[in-house]
Amino acid sequence: MKALLRTAGIVTIVSAIVLTGVTAAQAAPACSTARVCLYDNYWFTGTQRTYNWVASYVGDAANDKASSIVIGPAANVQSPYVYLYRDLNYSGHAVIFRGGNAVNDLRGVSMYAGVNWDDEISSIWG
Repeated sequence: MKALLRTAGIVTIVSAIVLTGVTAAQAAPACSTARVCLYDNYWFTGTQRTYNWVASYVGDAANDKASSIVIGPAANVQSPYVYLYRDLNYSGHAVIFRGGNAVNDLRGVSMYAGVNWDDEISSIWG
């Protein structure tokens, strides 16, 4: 299912680029200030769940399900980074993103050799 959605997303984004000059980064949906939007599927599709920059656990419904993310702008410019953790309570491996960024496919974000961030996020600290 994710492969099908990913292919459909690519076609949509490529169409947008050809027709309007919009890049993939510009095509990411907005996420509110100091919020993290997690999507169950690639290219910001599937169920969306929104969290504050601090969540010790994303909950059973979202745990280890995010395949794409949008990080809202920072509320405090002196603290513009968000840490996403593999385990609850801000533990395990972490990846850092700057506010205002998005990733349409977490398979492209490496955790360590041979392991990526697709379906791995459990807690958020910003």
